[in-house]
Amino acid sequence: MLVAIAVSSSLAAQQPDSRSGGDGSVTIRAVVAAAWQRSAASRATEARRELADARRNAASGWMASPPSLTLVHTSDRLNRNDGMREVEAELEVPLRTPGVRAAGAATAEAEAAALEGDLASARLRIAAEVREAVWSLRLARNDLDANERRVAQTEALAADVERRVRAGDLARVDANTAHAAVLVAKAALAEVVARVRREQRLYEALTGVVRVPADTEPAPETGDLEAHPVLIAARGAADLARARLHEAGTATRDSPELILGMKRERGDFGERYANTTSVGVRLPFGSDARNRPLIGAANAELIEAETTATLQRERLNAEVEAARADVELARQAETFAAERARLAADSRQLLVKAFEFGQIDLPARLRAENDAFDAELALGRARLESGRAASRLKQAYGLLP
Repeated sequence: MLVAIAVSSSLAAQQPDSRSGGDGSVTIRAVVAAAWQRSAASRATEARRELADARRNAASGWMASPPSLTLVHTSDRLNRNDGMREVEAELEVPLRTPGVRAAGAATAEAEAAALEGDLASARLRIAAEVREAVWSLRLARNDLDANERRVAQTEALAADVERRVRAGDLARVDANTAHAAVLVAKAALAEVVARVRREQRLYEALTGVVRVPADTEPAPETGDLEAHPVLIAARGAADLARARLHEAGTATRDSPELILGMKRERGDFGERYANTTSVGVRLPFGSDARNRPLIGAANAELIEAETTATLQRERLNAEVEAARADVELARQAETFAAERARLAADSRQLLVKAFEFGQIDLPARLRAENDAFDAELALGRARLESGRAASRLKQAYGLLP
């Protein structure tokens, strides 16, 4: 009989600052920010931005790749050894043509924009996880509070029945029935305590925060889906694929090379060294076959990205419509639950007096208690479901807390 009470007390002792749902110092926005800081995407953000900056800097330069240096030393020391010496140095610098340079810079900018879109979309996904975790925990705690009150009420009823049994007003079987109802209530409480503990641990693992926010999110009247982070990320992916396709179509040949050479030589020991310099350009020939695989891959990426963006827009529209309908249904359910709870409470009050005057038996009194408990539990859940529906509608519009 004491198992449920012990478990409940253990939960309260472990988490004394979170049972009340917070004191207003923790908001959903703050919890989402904390969860984002813990996420892998957030921790890699600076490194990914540095990579994007490095690619932009590299794409804006005139060199297609690092230069190379060739050194050649020639002598007749191993055969005649007449003093013939020759040292030749050649520096080869691959250059970007203006068109290729502009296309590469556009691709680097598109990559940076796509990165920011991906980060915004990832943050919205974290917000969705936090919102669901918060509302799941709130629902579990609502059940916990209701079941704790149920245990207290059944214990009070059992004590009253026991007193009336000793007075001879009720039979011993009524006392057994009342104590059995207490055990049923405590068993239900133990199950709910386990669920609250599980939801609390999942919430803490996601956010790193113990305290649960007490604020709610009102349902937005409207929203701009074109500003939805998921849609922005999809458009960014399409823009990046388009830039890569343009770059692949522009770079149809290898990069030209500027060749700077210097030679120092003499014919024999009696001659002076002669120095010469040279400047040359290597112009590779191009062909359509060279970049055909790259163009094909970029074109396939573009088709996939544009199709994904179109499907994402349709999916987001459907999610918004469904979420808005859920908000209306949740509000209606809350209204019905409130009326049901009012009727059940009124009936319970009447039946409590009837039981005290001996006009009804204990099973009828217990049914009234169960009906009142179910109605109260349903009302609490309906209110929370209404809040969760509003939060989901805000999520569907792509709005952060």
